[in-house]
Amino acid sequence: MEQNIFSNISDMLKAYYPIIYLTTFEYDKTKQQIRGLIKHLPIPYEYFEWNIIDGLSKKSISSSAIEKFDSKEDPEEVLSFISDQTTNDTPQVFVLEDFHEFMAETNVKVRLRQLAERLRYHRKHILIVSSVLNLPIELEKYINVIDLPLPNRKDLDKVLQSVVDNAHTTLTDAERKKLIDAALGMTVMEADLAFCLAAVKDKLQEDSPKIVAQEKQQIIKKSGLLEFCQVSEKLDNVGGICYLKEWLEKRKLAYDFKAQLWNLPEPKGILLLGIPGCGKSLTAKCISALWSMPLLRLDIGKVFQGIVGSSEENIRRAISTAEVVAPCVLWIDEIEKGLSGSRFSGATDGGTTSRIFSTILTWMQEKTRPVFVVATANDISSLPPELLRKGRFDEIFFVDLPNKEDRKSIFDIHLKKKGFNPDELYTDKLAELSKGFNGAEIEEAVNEAMFSAYTENPDMPKLMVKNLMDAIKDIVPLSSTMDEQIKALRTWAKKRAKMAGLENEEQLSGLETLLLTKTEKELNRNFDI
Repeated sequence: MEQNIFSNISDMLKAYYPIIYLTTFEYDKTKQQIRGLIKHLPIPYEYFEWNIIDGLSKKSISSSAIEKFDSKEDPEEVLSFISDQTTNDTPQVFVLEDFHEFMAETNVKVRLRQLAERLRYHRKHILIVSSVLNLPIELEKYINVIDLPLPNRKDLDKVLQSVVDNAHTTLTDAERKKLIDAALGMTVMEADLAFCLAAVKDKLQEDSPKIVAQEKQQIIKKSGLLEFCQVSEKLDNVGGICYLKEWLEKRKLAYDFKAQLWNLPEPKGILLLGIPGCGKSLTAKCISALWSMPLLRLDIGKVFQGIVGSSEENIRRAISTAEVVAPCVLWIDEIEKGLSGSRFSGATDGGTTSRIFSTILTWMQEKTRPVFVVATANDISSLPPELLRKGRFDEIFFVDLPNKEDRKSIFDIHLKKKGFNPDELYTDKLAELSKGFNGAEIEEAVNEAMFSAYTENPDMPKLMVKNLMDAIKDIVPLSSTMDEQIKALRTWAKKRAKMAGLENEEQLSGLETLLLTKTEKELNRNFDI
């Protein structure tokens, strides 16, 4: 893929493209590749590099010769120098590092726009290399943007081999694959350091993939956007949602080698909506365990934090990292909180939310990498209707309050986790008494009952049915405090979503309240999405 990108850059140079903006964290590697493609162009080029510290220098393509230009540290001065070069016919490439820092200045913007108009008639090209995409709207029509991907398996294999040679060891193909898998999503420098650490700590032996993975987790955490989630739960530990479990088991087959040869499409993702505490987040975590994929959690709220103009860059980086780590599960928790204001974004935040929303929608529709998106939502009325259109998600599942059978299953799961025998605690009766409870409330009832039992007899605590019954009576379930909202959500889901489990007939009477999406409210009418 990377080779194709640089081949495209080569074609753009041949086609007189004046200014190209390359986003990457791999500065040295990118400059090396640019020099390589210039060397293979049919006509000879002069090559220049600039940064704010070293200023402007001319570097030979075929040797180590360097010619430094004095008094060319100022951004305007270097642009003026480039402009003066249009008087000669020598083909030239100018690489400007981190030039995005100065592009907001009026003089720089005007200079760049003028250069874009002039350079396209000469063999003069400006390549801006930066880790941040910060392109003023005035220059959007004059500058082409190319995202350079993070290292692929082939690149990481070269880095690993260098460390293996220095460590004077050998690796089997299986060991090599595990280490490379663990390093996916890292830059070349990050991967090199992680492999070196594994060589120091474990001599690249059995525990080395874990060491590399731990380093990657630290790197992802520092971004504040994506985090690796360690999953210990299994889908069997989620009560109810029988239809969703069946759907996931079928879609798991799409990742088999034979299925890929048959061109079976990989699933795009699902939207889990429903009542808080019914296991949506737990289900999202368990999917990665079921499919043996890493789980990445995207905090969409943090995308909007930071300096002005960084939100678009944040979401772009998060998507890029997820694609590199693929196949993986990308979990977007409470997606409605981040995208609820997209329709009025132009009046409230300068269009940032709208652009973020558009980026996510486009990527979900057109992504080619096996990134399975699991989005959870509690408030459907805050979601833009465009998100719910077919093509973004494979299915929209509604996770309802558990029925009596599901509640018994949930009691059994939590009691077994605590080391108790459910058959001795009459979970059938407990399921009947806990009508209207969600999964979180059932777990809380078990915990509260254990506290009561321990308080009664700390020396020889014994959990009794009475402890559980008293705990159930003391809990006011969410279904009571949010009765109208839950009824409304059920009404909406009955027509527009697929049930994750068996219908809860206990709660489906008297549905008068209608829940509308934001657009439906504005139009004062109800329509299917």
